[in-house]
Amino acid sequence: MKISIIGSGWLAQPLAMQLQTDGHEVIVTSTKQDKVSALNAKGLKAFQYELGEQLSHPDQLFDSDVLITAITSKDTGAFDVLMDQLTEQACKHLLFISSTSVYQNDGLLHDETSQRLNTKSPLLAIEQLIQLHPSASIIRFAGLVGPKRHPGRFFTGDKVLKNPDAPINLIHLDDCIGIIKTVIEQNAWNEIFNGCADCHPTKLQFYGKMAQQLGIDHIATANDDGRSHKIIDNHKIKTTTAYHFLHPDLLVVDF
Repeated sequence: MKISIIGSGWLAQPLAMQLQTDGHEVIVTSTKQDKVSALNAKGLKAFQYELGEQLSHPDQLFDSDVLITAITSKDTGAFDVLMDQLTEQACKHLLFISSTSVYQNDGLLHDETSQRLNTKSPLLAIEQLIQLHPSASIIRFAGLVGPKRHPGRFFTGDKVLKNPDAPINLIHLDDCIGIIKTVIEQNAWNEIFNGCADCHPTKLQFYGKMAQQLGIDHIATANDDGRSHKIIDNHKIKTTTAYHFLHPDLLVVDF
């Protein structure tokens, strides 16, 4: 397939490399020309593009079997332009990488049917735009960890761990890539999926162990209001696609 990826960051670049290894024709983008050159040097086809801009040859990016948006932008106006552009092109499927931050921190369990949403999140407005496409799916990833994102590094120096008894919601890069590939390979379109590891140890349990991996023996903690957390349910991706998590319990991962 021809797969276009808007973005070339921490998630998008290794995803592109894996998809290319799998035999797909892959294109990635960057807002900076020097990074485009670096990506080309790594063997990835890349060109300069910023979300919302007009392209002289839009078919290069948008005339694809799958278009993946894997950027951190929350510019609803730019996404609005993107959707207008896609109506004029032959993009068959659209995959939007969203975040579990769209769910309220209400101390409760959230699956994809949850109506307890963070209405102030621009991601919700963008998700609504994405769903205007006739064949689009959304993956809401929890906090991202993996290579170059060692969880223990968040508590180097004098940083304080707030709400230490709250459960964590995280996912490893390997599973991010695995879920994206599964959605594409199984044609799981017009769906919303949560992407989060199975286990939810407390912040203190998890980050304490991760800090020890970096030789940090103590983490300063501070109590919170007890409701600035949630638990993300991942059953839908497993039951719908039979996806098997590579890292279901991040406590046992040696980062």
